[in-house]
Amino acid sequence: MYGIRNRFNDENGKFKDVDALGVFVDNHDNARFLNGMGDHTKFSSAIIFALTTRGIPFTYYGSEQYYGGGKDPNNRESLW
Repeated sequence: MYGIRNRFNDENGKFKDVDALGVFVDNHDNARFLNGMGDHTKFSSAIIFALTTRGIPFTYYGSEQYYGGGKDPNNRESLW
């Protein structure tokens, strides 16, 4: 929690409006959170944090189905 607090304090001095920053767990540039881990409890906690912390939450498609793809392009599974 201290790390989160310190990160927030650091961001306050670097951005004009930190509430306009995007917050996400997974994106199209990196392996998904669940890649190699598969811990749905930690993933759910990360999603809840992203949805409730300051900033604009972004949810990458497939997260709701627990996609766990690896590095690009394997993190872009088909959504059926």
